[in-house]
Amino acid sequence: MGTGGHNVPLIKDDFGIRKLTPKECFAFQGYPMDKYILPPIANSKLYMQAGNSVTAPLIERISKEIIKVL
Repeated sequence: MGTGGHNVPLIKDDFGIRKLTPKECFAFQGYPMDKYILPPIANSKLYMQAGNSVTAPLIERISKEIIKVL
């Protein structure tokens, strides 16, 4: 994802090939979309934020393992 039109996230569904929505991109990163409302900003900025994000469940699991060691 990012700027310049490169790395556009695409998916093939029953209707053909389409661009993922920003909400779907955040869901792939592990964010529970039933609890979050995306801010009213340009989709390009939302794609950029999702692409710069970390996978939330992975960070949670790593954090729990670090706490066990401490």
